[in-house]
Amino acid sequence: MLPQAENLFKAVLLLALLFASFWLATHLAASFDDGGGVAGLLKWLMIGLFAVLNVILLTGMGILAHEAVHRVLFRSAFWNELWGGLLSAFALIPFNANRQFHLTHHSYAHQPGLDPENAQHHHAFLYAATIGSALALNAQYILLLENLRRLGERRHVVRLVKDLACLGFVFSIYLGVLPALGMPVWYTLVPIVVVFPLVFAFRAMSDHYGVPAVVSGSSTRCDVYDVEEGSAVGEGRTVSGWVVLTAPWLEWLWSHVNYHEVHHKYPWLSHRYLPGVFAATRSDHPYLVVRGYWRSLLNLRRLNYYTTHDDVRAFRSDTAS
Repeated sequence: MLPQAENLFKAVLLLALLFASFWLATHLAASFDDGGGVAGLLKWLMIGLFAVLNVILLTGMGILAHEAVHRVLFRSAFWNELWGGLLSAFALIPFNANRQFHLTHHSYAHQPGLDPENAQHHHAFLYAATIGSALALNAQYILLLENLRRLGERRHVVRLVKDLACLGFVFSIYLGVLPALGMPVWYTLVPIVVVFPLVFAFRAMSDHYGVPAVVSGSSTRCDVYDVEEGSAVGEGRTVSGWVVLTAPWLEWLWSHVNYHEVHHKYPWLSHRYLPGVFAATRSDHPYLVVRGYWRSLLNLRRLNYYTTHDDVRAFRSDTAS
């Protein structure tokens, strides 16, 4: 059973909170003097804090769109694609390009030279934490534009049209509707773009960074465009990512993406079932478990993207006493 009602409620709630945040930030900014000095500094500090909150909300939308990537957001294919495309676009991500990027990542998870996420996080910790998310977003827009070179193939035309339609609709809101309602881009979209890489990395770094490389017999990569293509399931004893035990409210907000390695082993499951599956299988699978995102980042800062088994042995759930 898919939690369709919960997913719809969460999607609508996140959108409502985002627009309410835009409205509140704009009206609070109007209470500051237009001049510089301390008042100007406080004004932009406030706008920055709202931007952090907004990216946290957009991350929740992006994760719901990730459910749609795996076709487990709604049972209806139409609503799955529509909501997935719109939620992804609000998070500034082209949905079908992201599906290609993400499902290919599943098929080659943490395999050097094959996993498309290499470009995102296969760097020194500080570089990955600050620039990595921007690199990943850029890679997905490159995939979007590559469809322009394959206009003779219907599948690629459809993917391109869907992504451009969703992005065009959302950017018409960001750049047209909101400014017309008195909410300029300087208080809404621009701060989001500025803080997006750092805030998104706060979560994303704990997906796969600091995990031993997965050995593969493959020497070339074949991109995966949809769930019925390729292999999206990690082998039982292979570790490609982390499980971050965090607060229940954040688990709900971010749709249990903190159970990232569980998702890689069971990608056909809705996010609702990941905590239960983790509890049932943690003594059998070698999950790498850490408590809290801050503690995870403090641990990751001393590791390489591809680290050694000795470096993470203490975090394995199947060897815990």
